[in-house]
Amino acid sequence: MKRNIIIDTDSYKRVHWLQEKPGMTHRYVYGEPRKGGLYPEISFFGLQMIALDHFLQSITNEMIEEAEWRSQTTFGTTKYFNKEVWEKIRDLGFLPIKLMSAPEGSKIGEGNVCYTLESTRDWFTGTVNALEPLLMHTWYPTAVATRSMRIKEQLKPLFKKSSMVPDIAILYAVNDFGLRGATCHEAAARGGAGHLLHFKGSDNEPAQSALFNHYANRDRLQSVWATEHSIALSYGLTDLNEKEYLIHQLKNSEPHLIISVVIDTKDSDNFMQNIVGDQEIIDLIKAREGRVVFRPDSGDPLTNILRYSDVLASIFGFHINDKTYRVIDHNVGLIQGDGMDEHSIPQLYEDYLKAHWSADNLVTGSGGGLLQVGLSRDTNRWAIKPSYGIINGEEINMQKTPKTDPTKASKAGKLKLHQTSHGFITISSAKETPAMFTGYTDSLRVLLEDGKFYPDSFENILKRANH
Repeated sequence: MKRNIIIDTDSYKRVHWLQEKPGMTHRYVYGEPRKGGLYPEISFFGLQMIALDHFLQSITNEMIEEAEWRSQTTFGTTKYFNKEVWEKIRDLGFLPIKLMSAPEGSKIGEGNVCYTLESTRDWFTGTVNALEPLLMHTWYPTAVATRSMRIKEQLKPLFKKSSMVPDIAILYAVNDFGLRGATCHEAAARGGAGHLLHFKGSDNEPAQSALFNHYANRDRLQSVWATEHSIALSYGLTDLNEKEYLIHQLKNSEPHLIISVVIDTKDSDNFMQNIVGDQEIIDLIKAREGRVVFRPDSGDPLTNILRYSDVLASIFGFHINDKTYRVIDHNVGLIQGDGMDEHSIPQLYEDYLKAHWSADNLVTGSGGGLLQVGLSRDTNRWAIKPSYGIINGEEINMQKTPKTDPTKASKAGKLKLHQTSHGFITISSAKETPAMFTGYTDSLRVLLEDGKFYPDSFENILKRANH
C-alpha cells in the first residue's frame, strides 16, 4: 500500500493544528507502557523500523494534493488541511522533528519512557500529534519480543538443568511458524523480527527481510529442510508410500544438515514404529551427520512427545548425559508445533524433564500463539501523551490526571530514561531542580533529527536483549 505521511494518521488528528491553544511554539510528547499491563518488563524493540518506514519520506506535490482532496472527502471541507505547513516541509526536505529512543533490545520496566518526540520548528508544533499513531505501532514488535523473552527466561533453567549445550540449544527451542497466521505481511515481518531478538529458529522469512532492511542484519534467521502434509500426501498413505516419502527426504537433503519430518498425515504411531523402525530407514538415519526430528503435532503434545521419545530410544538407543538426563542417540529428536504458546511451551519442557528426558531432544514451533493471540496495544497499556511545551514564550508542563482512573495519569516535564544497577527509571524535569535534572545521564538516544537518521546496529541490540 502506498504511504503518505500526511494522511497516514487518525482522521481527527489532522485537525489538531486548528484546535490547540494559540501561541504554542513547541510540543514534546513521550510514549510508555503504562503500569498494570500484562508484562512487568518489556523487551523494547522496533522503533527503528517505524522511523525508517515512515518518517524519512520526502513530501511531494502529489502527496499534498492527495491529502487536500482527502480532507474534502473526509470532512466536507479543505479548510481543515494544513496545506501551508506541508508545503514548507516539501521545500525543507525533511520532517522537522526530533525522535529519541530507548536502547532497543533493552529490558525496561513498565511505566518508563521509551521514546520522545518533539517539533524542531515552531510552525510544525500543531502537526506533531498527527505522527503519534505510527509511533504507537512500536507496541507490536515490542510485544512479540517481550513474549519471546518471557518464554526464553522460563526455558533457561530447564536447559541449564538438562542440556549439555544450553546456551546454543535454547536458541532453537522456539521456532516462529507465524507468517501465515499473522494479520498481514508487515505484521509478520515486524513481529517475527522481535522474536529473532531472543531465538534464531524461524520459518518467517519476511522477519529476516525486516532485519536486513532496517538493521542491516543478513543472517539471524535459521531454518531447516522441513516437510508438511502437502508433501507427505503427494506420496500416498500406504506404509510403502510413507517409507518412500521418508527415504526421499533422507537421501535428497544435505546429510550434514537438520531435517524435520511431519508424521501425522495418517497414523503417527504406525509411522514411528513401522516406518522409522524399518531397518533401511534406521541405517539411513544413522549414516547422517545432521539431525533428524519428527513432528507429530496431532493429539496431546505431552502424550505424543513422551510416547515418541520412548519409541525413538527403543530404535536408536539413548544415553545418560553428565546432568543425568536421557538423550536419544544418533542425533534424533522431536518437534512440537501445534498448540504451542507462551504458557504451553515452558510447561511442555517442564513436564518433559520430569520424565527425565533432556531438553536437547525437543524443539517447538509456534504460529498464532507467538505472533497473534492475545496481543494488542493494551497488552502493556501503551500510551503517548504530551508532557512539555512552550506557549507564548513560556515553558509549561502538561499532565493528565484522571480522577476516575489514576492508573492513566501521565508524566509531566521533559523526561530522561536513567539506568541504575537495578534497571531503568524515568526522571522528570517537573520533579527535579534544573541542576539535578541535568545531572542524570539519559539512556534515550537521538534516532532521528531533522531528516538525519542515526541507526543502532543489530549487534548492539542483540547484546542488550541477551545480556
